Amino acid sequence: MAIVFTPLDTATVRALRASAADAYGLAPERHLSDGDGVPCRHCLDFVPEGEPYLICAHRPFAGLHPYAETGPIFLCATDCAPGGGPDLPPFLDSPSYILRGYGPDERIVYGTGRAVARADIVARGTALLARPDIAFVHVRSASNTCYHCRIDRAGDGAAIAAS
Repeated sequence: MAIVFTPLDTATVRALRASAADAYGLAPERHLSDGDGVPCRHCLDFVPEGEPYLICAHRPFAGLHPYAETGPIFLCATDCAPGGGPDLPPFLDSPSYILRGYGPDERIVYGTGRAVARADIVARGTALLARPDIAFVHVRSASNTCYHCRIDRAGDGAAIAAS
């Protein structure tokens, strides 16, 4: 089975760049990148040093329920092409990440969440999505648990709309 790393959808990113309210009803904060690990959830790469970026609260779920976590994310403040695809995104350069499977109801499938070495992300994401009870997988920071991106089955048209 083929998988894809799915970025935040472009429409959501454009709205936030235009100062739309984030998940907490606030306008995104604007900052300048120091070039030290500011991962954009749209291009799935790092915001270059000296470039503006946004910090905003994001809830990567369509519905509101107890499992719909909200947390901080970074975005390039200027246009960037959406990243994603079958290859490990450039911004995933830490030693490990938390991968966690979710069912079609957007609820955690217990027993799926664990810290995974960077080199094992593709294999673990593929294994989780081979299960019929897993609809998508989140990649989250192992140190801060911040949302980074989704892993979806390749060809799943609903993937980008829901991220």
